[in-house]
Amino acid sequence: MKYVIPAKRSSSRVPDKNYRDFAHGKSLLDILVTKLSRLGDPADVYISSEDESTRILADKYGVSFLPRPAHLTENSYPFQSVVNEVCKQLPGDDDVMWCHATDPFFDEHEAVVRDWHTRDVATADSIVVVYPMAEYLLDQSFHPIGFGFGPWHRPSQELPTFYQLGFSCSIMTRHVATTLGLVGARPMWFKATNLTIDIDTQAQFDLAARLYALDHE
Repeated sequence: MKYVIPAKRSSSRVPDKNYRDFAHGKSLLDILVTKLSRLGDPADVYISSEDESTRILADKYGVSFLPRPAHLTENSYPFQSVVNEVCKQLPGDDDVMWCHATDPFFDEHEAVVRDWHTRDVATADSIVVVYPMAEYLLDQSFHPIGFGFGPWHRPSQELPTFYQLGFSCSIMTRHVATTLGLVGARPMWFKATNLTIDIDTQAQFDLAARLYALDHE
């Protein structure tokens, strides 16, 4: 299996979020590279970035640097196409695990791999991490979803379960990775249970950094 970490340097909302200090002197990228390196040969871990200096970090951990063409870092470029083109750069034809560094609390990569290897190959072409959630949600017209107001109120334990898709981790066959993206035509779903903060703003970065530092004292 090949393991890909997308790590473009040109983050607009949180400048340098993958590379800057996050907690205990480590960046989000340091944290994820360490986790994935434990799954197998570190050389099978690929950091995809347009910044040549990322090669230094890759060498530090004994992982591989995958130069990303500049056009694949533009926000206007379709994300699915980014996944396809980056995965086409990988050598071989084995499966691909794609992981974002922006969900530092996810730590079940080994369990995802185990579920993938024990799947029915005929019925599953990808596995995607999701987060179950049961909340009091309203639709775009402010109508309650799965509960009612007043006498139609339901206790929280009876609320319907929905699933948050954050793309913390996905595994795909090489065909799916290079033609479809992170979710195949026949996906499996891995239900994560950890706290999740998908870091996309400075406030989320700061909150996640404090919680992570407390949890890893």
